Amino acid sequence: MNIHQIVLLGRATRDSEELTSKDEKKYAKICLAVNDFNSKTKEERTTFYDVLVFGNSVDSAVEKVKKGDPVMVTGRPEVEAFISKKDNEPKVSITVLSESWKVIK
Repeated sequence: MNIHQIVLLGRATRDSEELTSKDEKKYAKICLAVNDFNSKTKEERTTFYDVLVFGNSVDSAVEKVKKGDPVMVTGRPEVEAFISKKDNEPKVSITVLSESWKVIK
């Protein structure tokens, strides 16, 4: 048995949005910024994640997740490496397929 799971606590960078897949299934997209502070170097680094929400909680995600809201997400990460067309540099895209999410207020 293999487990590939991630837990994130970050802030929504914009209001969540409802989208439709190629096979006409709706899903919600939440964009999260997660800050990490290195106490030795006194530097803060922000990592951005796209979170996809499927099933019965799509409408709730679209209604409840607004820009700036703290959101906790548990899910399965998918990482894609690619070469940027803009600057020809290697980049990484991190998408989380949500198993559960919650706005923390």
